[in-house]
Amino acid sequence: MRALIACLVVSGALFPPGGMACDSADVRRCQEQFVELVSSRAEAIEAAFGDLSGSMPPRISVRFVKSSDPDYALFDGGIAYDRQRQTLIFPRRVLAAKLPNPLRWAFYYWPFYQEVRYRQAFPVIEAVDDVLWSAYLQEAAKEQGLSWPHQNCSSLDIGKRLPCEMMVKGIEEHMKSRSARIFNSNRIDRIWPEDFAAFRRRVWHRDDQEYMDVQLYGGIALVKPLINEFGAARAFAYVAQTPFQVEEENLRTSALHYQEHAREALSLKMATAGPIAAAPAAATVIYIPTEADR
Repeated sequence: MRALIACLVVSGALFPPGGMACDSADVRRCQEQFVELVSSRAEAIEAAFGDLSGSMPPRISVRFVKSSDPDYALFDGGIAYDRQRQTLIFPRRVLAAKLPNPLRWAFYYWPFYQEVRYRQAFPVIEAVDDVLWSAYLQEAAKEQGLSWPHQNCSSLDIGKRLPCEMMVKGIEEHMKSRSARIFNSNRIDRIWPEDFAAFRRRVWHRDDQEYMDVQLYGGIALVKPLINEFGAARAFAYVAQTPFQVEEENLRTSALHYQEHAREALSLKMATAGPIAAAPAAATVIYIPTEADR
């Protein structure tokens, strides 16, 4: 399977895909075609980032919901992962989205994010990737009795909310870009303020530039070293399972402590994992149509 994916990469890179919209007259075929896209992106993510099976369930179901379906209202009509049922929820409107032609182009992850025209032509692919990553992070967090994003991300207290948002931004940045953002890492005092109490007094809104710099660049500086040392799959799972908090109003010290503890935990996990077995296939994506789906 890996060799086949590599072959398709070359073809997709040299010959940019065209687009196709599903024939709405054949709803069942449209559903099956979309599930094929979801399965392709699941394999693409694993090929790009490594074995994710440690946290992903072996099988993920797909549901397409109408506006009258309770799940439509439950997830505000959006694309979502229902971790209780290990099911990806898609509103029926996604079936009208334009897909790459040939569809096998979707087996490769990075060309989509490296070419702006691909992202503009097939925005549904990014939506599929987002929900697959959400599934992975939610399942990893669930192992420790947590949710993802962590509950502090919705806190009104900046001291709880911002550290949580830093983790989310740090992960998201690595999911969709292979090139690091350029910023002055020597000015760590700006992205990890040591006097967090003073920072609280200066910053009032989420759209304040100083707040956004800490949120984004502080998050990258927090997560990226762990990804570089232990790989994306392990680092992502650790972050999902381990909330980051400000200690004694010093964000820099807190970040360094978090990284130190992460290195200890991940090093121990790798040392006790034993020989590396052959990587299993990506989670199987299945679609079981019902009368309600017709």
